[in-house]
Amino acid sequence: MTKLYVGIDVAKDKFDVSYTVDGQNIFGYSTFANEKKGIKKFFKQAESILKKQNLQDIHFCMEATGIYHCELCEYLQNSAHIVSVVNPVRTKAFSKSLQLRTKNDKVDSQMIVYYAYLHNPPKTPKLPDTIKKFRSLVRYKETLVESRTQEIARLKSSLDSDVKQLINKKILFIEKQTRETIAKIQNLIKENEFLNTQMKLLTSVDCVGERVAWVILAEFKFEDIESISPKAMVAHAGLSPREHSSGSCVKGRSHISRMGNASLRKILFLPALGCVKNSNYFSNFYLHLVERGKPKKVAITAVMRKILLISMGVLKNQVPFDPNWAEKVREEYNAKLKVA
Repeated sequence: MTKLYVGIDVAKDKFDVSYTVDGQNIFGYSTFANEKKGIKKFFKQAESILKKQNLQDIHFCMEATGIYHCELCEYLQNSAHIVSVVNPVRTKAFSKSLQLRTKNDKVDSQMIVYYAYLHNPPKTPKLPDTIKKFRSLVRYKETLVESRTQEIARLKSSLDSDVKQLINKKILFIEKQTRETIAKIQNLIKENEFLNTQMKLLTSVDCVGERVAWVILAEFKFEDIESISPKAMVAHAGLSPREHSSGSCVKGRSHISRMGNASLRKILFLPALGCVKNSNYFSNFYLHLVERGKPKKVAITAVMRKILLISMGVLKNQVPFDPNWAEKVREEYNAKLKVA
């Protein structure tokens, strides 16, 4: 045994920690304040245990808990040790498999450390500060757009004049905030060469405009860009098919899983819907599916998936979108066969 496994259950004000080496015996449990002093104290404790146990490395594992885990995660990522941030859905399913009858912070930290030992989750790479800032701004802009939609609906259903006046003021404030956020996003893209290049690549894809490209770029998993597969990216957006059948009795309708990034899935819907009325690269693909008897909703979902995969391709290969790419590759392949 050369590795110390550390399971961390993070809350708003504190985080609970459990340690193991063999995946069977928990030999340490502590609680720390979720602030800089508490994080530094915890890291010193983990380092001292590493030396006492005569081990070589530490594998920290925690759940993604909104923003509560971010400061702790960034601090640990600055060290030479492994840090894994896992989806809470996975750990929840794992805890059910253990048939745990008690749920509290101590038990959760022990469950996470068992999960880390048995599943050895991959290292979560540290994102550049620019990408984190861009992602935060784009997500806040989307939140403002949703808030404005909610307030407009509330305005229509309100009967009191004073309430209507207050709602109108709130809408104006949200619109002002939205304009300021958009200006910050645009300035960040202009000032950063990397973001500027990625935006040009994305907007080269048919149906992908500036606002759509922002969300795709913000939600794209740059930390896994070298290893992520097309299937994994489709699953990340919640667009992978989910079959519902068992034996000869259960034969439910298949549908998309929706277990993924809702923002990414939502932003792809309107560009896909645009191919129904407008002629573009994806129109023939949509019409071909409809002619084969596919329901229109299924065809639109397939277009959403295709837009996502092509966007992933241009970002991964750093090459602008070329609608004739497949034909050119075919011609090159045939030319090589003739030479051979």
